[in-house]
Amino acid sequence: MANVVSLELLKKHVNADDFTADDLLLQHYLDAAEKHVIRYTHRTREELDEMGGGAFPDELKQAVLLIGAHWYNQRESDAQVQYHSVPNALLALMKPFRKLAR
Repeated sequence: MANVVSLELLKKHVNADDFTADDLLLQHYLDAAEKHVIRYTHRTREELDEMGGGAFPDELKQAVLLIGAHWYNQRESDAQVQYHSVPNALLALMKPFRKLAR
């Protein structure tokens, strides 16, 4: 099954659309971010597609983009500068799709 977000869109999101040297790494982050978002919801991809009217919900696609971009831009667990997260941005996107009981 194809990714819910294309590599091309993630590359545009992280301003890496004018070179291909990081494509393998970006694809890895994209795959992992998608699995992370699906796992968080306690639903299957098929359930989420159904909730989106036959396609993966746009809110969850945005969450995949945010996570993939964060992992690409912040590759280490420590940094020279302090990053600040946007409060509850990911939760606001993913929580409405989360099944409370497994």
